[in-house]
Amino acid sequence: MYYVFQIVDVIAFVMMFFMLAVIINQQPSRAQLAFILYDVGTIVFVVGIHLELIHADTVEAALSGLCVQYFGQTAFLMALLWFVSEFVKLHIPKWIYMMQLTVNIITLVGVFTAEHHTYFYKTMKILQDGMYNRIVVTDGIIWYLHYIDLAAVFLGLFIMCSVRYPGSTSLQKKRIRYVITGIGVMCIEMIMKGLGVFGSYNPVVFVVTVMMFCMMVAMLRYGYFGSLQAAVDNAFNYGDEGLLVLDKDNIIIYINQRMNMIYPGLKEGDQIYRQKEILDALFDGSHILKRGNVTFEIRPEDIIENGEKGGCMLWFIDQTEHLKTMEQLREANESKTRFMMKMSHELRTPMNTIMGMSEMILRESKDEQIRDYALEVETAGNTMISMVEEILEMSRIEKENQELAIEPYDLSEMLVQAEKVGRHQAEEKGLCFQAENRISGSDSIWLMGDERRLLQILINLLSNAVQYTDKGTISLTAEKVYEEENAFLEFVIRDTGMGIAEADRSRIFEAFERGRSAQNVRKEGLGLGLAIVMQLVDAMDGTLKLYSELGKGTTFIVRIPYLEADPEKIAESNNRQKQKEEIALQGIRILAVDDNEKNLMVFRQLMKKTEADITVVSSGKEAITCCREHTYDLIFLDHMMPELDGIETIHRIKEDENGENKKTPVIALTANATQGARELYQGEGFSDYLAKPFTSESLYRVIRKGLFFAGYMQALGNAGIDTEKGLKYADSDRKFYYGLLDLFAGQREEQEKKLEEVRDFRQFTVIVHALKGEARGIGADALGEMFAALEQAGKEEDQERIREMLPETQKEWKKVTGVIESKKNVKFFTE
Repeated sequence: MYYVFQIVDVIAFVMMFFMLAVIINQQPSRAQLAFILYDVGTIVFVVGIHLELIHADTVEAALSGLCVQYFGQTAFLMALLWFVSEFVKLHIPKWIYMMQLTVNIITLVGVFTAEHHTYFYKTMKILQDGMYNRIVVTDGIIWYLHYIDLAAVFLGLFIMCSVRYPGSTSLQKKRIRYVITGIGVMCIEMIMKGLGVFGSYNPVVFVVTVMMFCMMVAMLRYGYFGSLQAAVDNAFNYGDEGLLVLDKDNIIIYINQRMNMIYPGLKEGDQIYRQKEILDALFDGSHILKRGNVTFEIRPEDIIENGEKGGCMLWFIDQTEHLKTMEQLREANESKTRFMMKMSHELRTPMNTIMGMSEMILRESKDEQIRDYALEVETAGNTMISMVEEILEMSRIEKENQELAIEPYDLSEMLVQAEKVGRHQAEEKGLCFQAENRISGSDSIWLMGDERRLLQILINLLSNAVQYTDKGTISLTAEKVYEEENAFLEFVIRDTGMGIAEADRSRIFEAFERGRSAQNVRKEGLGLGLAIVMQLVDAMDGTLKLYSELGKGTTFIVRIPYLEADPEKIAESNNRQKQKEEIALQGIRILAVDDNEKNLMVFRQLMKKTEADITVVSSGKEAITCCREHTYDLIFLDHMMPELDGIETIHRIKEDENGENKKTPVIALTANATQGARELYQGEGFSDYLAKPFTSESLYRVIRKGLFFAGYMQALGNAGIDTEKGLKYADSDRKFYYGLLDLFAGQREEQEKKLEEVRDFRQFTVIVHALKGEARGIGADALGEMFAALEQAGKEEDQERIREMLPETQKEWKKVTGVIESKKNVKFFTE
């Protein structure tokens, strides 16, 4: 037996030191620190047992070994409590730790002074009747207190882990099983030893080794290094970033110190859905949250465990200074925009008259000579407008501000337009111009994309080629090419001009930049052409390559994805074109307001064929008077007018209690075509804007949109949707508002199915809470109140009320979404 004890102790020591080395080499965490203390305490405990049983020949020597044994035992008990609470996430109250500490102190004082009193051991003696000596004692009151506490700790942890098990995640369950196994082995040993099963033999060394091995395997095997708990324990607990860690059930399992300062009331175990501020910031897409004078950005980050989402980290990052800087930049940009608006108005107002009269001549004159003159005027006007557009591109040159239209267009027709402009410019300078379409097929090649922007790319590159070529040839070719089985549309623009030095090739795509070799060339424009081309090509997910040699010319190669248009899209585009050409507005009353008589004349002429009832006035005051006396279907209102400008006029029209046109769509008739113009006018109450100079096509299109808007808003109002309130929630962005309506209607069937299938009150409450916010967000307050009532019934777990209210709510829900879905052409009118 003596040698058995020796072998068991040696094996235990080796295993414990091995486990200690393994854990120390891992990443530091609170649970690992607890395990290290637990391991060290257990090693001291086993050393004490070894000294007591193997090397004690006297009572004094045995008592010294017992002192070491109980010191290690009290240490590993405290560490075990800490470790299990961290590892299994048990919420052990502080008073339990304090009570345990008190009992441990009493135990240690009792054993270290045992030779002077009878409270720990009543009697002590050494027996020498076997292969080894051993101390035999009669237990005292402190000994009983210690072992009652010991049993309570192990039994309590076993019960708490068992209770925690059913509601845990799959990963936590695996950890708990190992912890329960280890603690269970110790509980069984204590019971069997108390019953005298082992006689004089004490198997505690073997048992504590098994228990510790179970704990270590659980840590190493089930993700304490690099998983959800590692993320919790290794989270930064300092700095400006707050951190919440959620488990997969959205329960808060960790809060760092900074987060406690941001939200003092939060605590571990709370459900995140109860924090309305945080949820609103996450669901509205902005991820911006304000707390006092500080603005935080919430950045969610999923935590993946064993290939599955095991939780989520929410970082709260202080963005106050960054947003202040962005606001300063925005104000500077607005100042630039105001300047561009002024310039745009001054240039575009006379151009509106020129282009309008030219269109009327071409429409009504039969004299070919006169028509030729008008065509020349139109060509010159288009050139002037192109120059204005180049200036205005300064306000929208950033890629993220490019809004590309994805529509069917005829590539062949677009190339003809590009060739016409390029040939005219080249021949004026005495250059030869060549154009070739190498794409096989019929005369019409229908693709998907932004025809206007693509034409702008080609015209800018051709104009650049003409500008820097004094003799020789300008050529444009288009073909379909393949790269790794992907089809691309490729345009090649070549010239035989001066070429570009290698040092200048990276600079010429920057705004206002030209190569040094071109400094002495007489230049037109502002040097924005190539910068605009680069931004547009990037926005189209394309590439732009440059090949050049000084004195021998330059080649630009533009390559964008080749997207064929399907027949339905082509037919839809042709139908729209027919609608653009003709429009009948009998019985429609329209008011046009502009201080420029020539603009009003052009407006009348372009509207002549529509048979609409047109009233024109030249001031804001006259417009207000007309709106008090008559009801109009549409109002066109110029922005820049003396005395009352368009914005002040629309405010007075909308605020006039005696007026007849509070809900009439008002369209800004303006020369402002800068980036952000639409948002500016919609924010002031206009339903749309029409940029000067305008054509009959653009005029008819905006009229269709305006009339559609009026009818659609009326239909929505009849369905119980307060569109004014909904537009306010959408920041007066009509296109965004239409998108919200479409999304709300499109998700009804899916959400309704979820409501019918859910069997959990909490999940039901979460769903109707979200629906309540979505309904109110589009202005459907009555429906929102119905969802609110269902939410309250769900919180109260009132099944009877839910059964009673749900059918009526579904009926109202279907009515609202039915009206929304009845307007299938919303997207056409919001382009």
